[in-house]
Amino acid sequence: MCIRYEHVLAMVLFCIVASVPAAAQDPKGATQGHAHSKVRTPPIDLSDQEARVSDLYRKVLPTVVTITSTRSVVTAEGWTSVEGLGSGVLLSPNCHVLTAAHVVEGADSITVKTHDGKSYPAQLLFSEPSADIALLRFLDPDPSLAHAELGDSDRLTVGQTIYILGSPYGLENSFSAGIISGFRNFNRLYDGTIQAEFIQTDAAMNSGNSGGPAFDSKGQVIGIASQILSVSGGFQGIGFVVAINTAKKLLALEDRAWTGIEGMYLNGEELAELLNHDLEGGLLITRVASGSPAEKAGLRGGSIPATLFGRDIRLGGDLIIELGSQPTCHAECLVDARSHIAGLDRIPVKYIRAGKIRTTEIDVSESRRNFLEDK
Repeated sequence: MCIRYEHVLAMVLFCIVASVPAAAQDPKGATQGHAHSKVRTPPIDLSDQEARVSDLYRKVLPTVVTITSTRSVVTAEGWTSVEGLGSGVLLSPNCHVLTAAHVVEGADSITVKTHDGKSYPAQLLFSEPSADIALLRFLDPDPSLAHAELGDSDRLTVGQTIYILGSPYGLENSFSAGIISGFRNFNRLYDGTIQAEFIQTDAAMNSGNSGGPAFDSKGQVIGIASQILSVSGGFQGIGFVVAINTAKKLLALEDRAWTGIEGMYLNGEELAELLNHDLEGGLLITRVASGSPAEKAGLRGGSIPATLFGRDIRLGGDLIIELGSQPTCHAECLVDARSHIAGLDRIPVKYIRAGKIRTTEIDVSESRRNFLEDK
C-alpha cells in the first residue's frame, strides 16, 4: 500500500513480514520455540549522549505499536486476502493510535500489537489518504497502556536529531536516528486551508516503519513515518515523515465528516458506457471502510476487479446520485456538496443498486469531532 506524490521519483512501501528462523536445538537436543529475550542493563561507562539516547528509547518504547491488516486484492486468479505490516503510536488512555493512512488503506481487519507482545483488534476512526494520516482505536481499550506526548513540528530546524521507532521488515522495536535534512510541502492543500508538511530525514526507514512515530530528543512525537525515496528498493538516506502539526490540524477539524467511502466520479458518458445509466454523473463507490459510518448506513463497495482509466478498481458498488441535497451532476457538484452537509450529523444519500433508486442516511456524528480533545 502506498500513496504517490508527483514530486517523488520512486517509492517503495511494500509490506514484508520477517520470517521466523527454524526452532533452535539446545545442547540437550530439546527443541525451543522462541528464545527468551536477554535482559540487558545499560553499562555504567556510557557517554552522556549515549545514556540520553538509551533513556529516550526505554521511555518511548511502550508507546509504539506494530499494525497488521488484511485486505482483498486482485491477482491473476481473482480476489485474494493479503496481510499488510506497519507501525503506529499510542496517543491516549482510550487507546487511540496514530499511523499512516496507507498502512490501513482498504483494510478488512486491523490488529495492533503492543511492545509487550499483546494483540488488540482495532477500528479505523479517521483517514486522510492524501496526507497519509489515519487514526485507529482499540475495540477494547486498555487504559493502563502508556501513550506518547505530541510535540510541535514548527519548532524544528534542519540539522536537529530525529529518532524513528517501528517494525522494519517485521523487526519490531527497531530504533534508528538521523538528522532533519529539510522540510517539504509538495504544494498540497487539504480542505483548501491546511498545507501538509513533510520532514525529510536521513534516519533509516524501511518497509514496516510506515506509520511509526518520529521523536525529538525530549521524547515527543514530531511526525509519522510516511515514505522513502528509493531506486534500489532499500533505504538510501531520503525518507519523509508527516509533520505532527499537519496531523494535529487534520484531527482537530470539527466541521468535516469522514464517511469511509472510497469512490470514483463518473460523468454521464462514462455511466452510459459502463453501467448503462442515463444520468449526468455519479459517484461510484469502489470500497467502504470496515466499521465506517458508510458501512453502518448499508452502503456497499464493488466486488468485480477491473481497470478503469489505468486504475485498478472494484466495479459493482453502489452509485451515489445525490449527497445531502446536492445531485452528483459533475465533479464540481461533489465539492459543492460540502456546503450542503456542513454541520449535519446525518447525511442523506440517494444511490442506485441493482437498477433501483434507494436512500439512506450516514451518521457522521462520531467522526465529526475534534479527535485531539476526544483523546
